[in-house]
Amino acid sequence: MLISQPGEGFSLVELVIGLAILSLLLVIGLPSFTTYIQNSKLRTAAEAFLAGMQAARGEAVRRNAQVQIILTNDDADVTNRNTTALSTTGQNWIVRALDPTTGLYDFIEAKAMAEGSGQAAASSVQIDGGASSSVTFNGFGTTTLGAAATFAFSNPGGGACAPTGPMRCMNIVVSVGGQARMCDPAVTAAGDTRRC
Repeated sequence: MLISQPGEGFSLVELVIGLAILSLLLVIGLPSFTTYIQNSKLRTAAEAFLAGMQAARGEAVRRNAQVQIILTNDDADVTNRNTTALSTTGQNWIVRALDPTTGLYDFIEAKAMAEGSGQAAASSVQIDGGASSSVTFNGFGTTTLGAAATFAFSNPGGGACAPTGPMRCMNIVVSVGGQARMCDPAVTAAGDTRRC
């Protein structure tokens, strides 16, 4: 059995060298970790929007009525379900269904991109709907769109989208038939399922 003797342990020089090596490793790894966190925020936002899109479609079929998911820069909560301003670029979304008896919208679900991020202000993740500020599903689960709609997710706070920048931007593509899927616009290889 080994017994520690007084005076054994690390000398001050060994401790300083160990801290210097640890500091160097942290400085080297910090940019990669920051990029990872920014990409994670972007992917999480795209996945939440896709889940909201699928919830809107499922609710439309369940109610046999029109249900829409809308982009907005207003607060995404139950109080704004009737008065929110639509936007083709936004940071928040709301799923709502029109009640034919009252002419008002029923609140189903909403998401603010800053939600859960620890930020008091808006998130750095942006949604660009192109020409679409909303998607409306009918009781058959199809949309009222004339052509497929693409919602592009980017994170300007993290940098430019790949392949020119570090961000793995995502798209949510909604077909006229109501199917929604997430894809990566940077993937161009034929046959790759991540391709848009």
